[in-house]
Amino acid sequence: MAGVVLAILATASVVTGREITYTGSLQFSTGDYIFTERTGSFYLFSGLGVSAGPLDVSANIPLIVQSTPWVSYSGTGMIPSGGKQYSEVGQRKRGKRIALPDTIESEDIGLGDPLLRLDVELLKAGKTIPSVRLAAQVKAPLTDVDQGFGTGEWDYGGGLSIAKTLAGNFVFVEATYWLLGDLPELELKDPITYSFGLGRPLANSKFSALASFSGSTEILDDVDPPAQVGIALTYQLDSRRSLSGSLMFGVRESSPDFSVVFGWRIGL
Repeated sequence: MAGVVLAILATASVVTGREITYTGSLQFSTGDYIFTERTGSFYLFSGLGVSAGPLDVSANIPLIVQSTPWVSYSGTGMIPSGGKQYSEVGQRKRGKRIALPDTIESEDIGLGDPLLRLDVELLKAGKTIPSVRLAAQVKAPLTDVDQGFGTGEWDYGGGLSIAKTLAGNFVFVEATYWLLGDLPELELKDPITYSFGLGRPLANSKFSALASFSGSTEILDDVDPPAQVGIALTYQLDSRRSLSGSLMFGVRESSPDFSVVFGWRIGL
């Protein structure tokens, strides 16, 4: 679920004709999740998108720096997998904190798994009808599973998003069903992820503010599913460039306690 606020902001942008866009974001997240020690994660996301009529295609890949290998990056976001101690997470009882060996030597940097997304506009927004889009996503297993840079398996997602402007406010809802590949010695359930956003333009539409809530159904046995609340501000430099910043707060144990994100969008 990392970067979901910026994804909502990108969906709110109106794109006409054909456009190639570079998007990126810097994200720092920290939390103890289900462990006794804290993990700090730094992500640099870079992506390219192509819009042509009702079709949008985008590809995104993160550069990851983590203080421990206990959190794995998946199609749904961060999962507290335990690194090489997958069996410890699989045997955990709800509410119990897991103490894992000291990993001071495990801090590392690497590329995460790339994510490809295809959006198709099924219904164009009008005065009384919302915009409805169908989305398909796939995450390829190209990175080191033991360092938390990926899960070592393919992830597939398909879902629907609905967006509408009401009385000057932007309303967004999205739900996606995921087929997640299992980690070694740790079975992942196939979840439904969801997000809700409510935004409003400010200062002659140069700025806009957005509040959001995102989460999923259960991914790990005896681990509360992730959920986050967020607030974001975006600044439209011109019709082709924008900057965004957001703060997100985890409200369940499998989410990071706190995340800060700075993003940008540039038309090429």
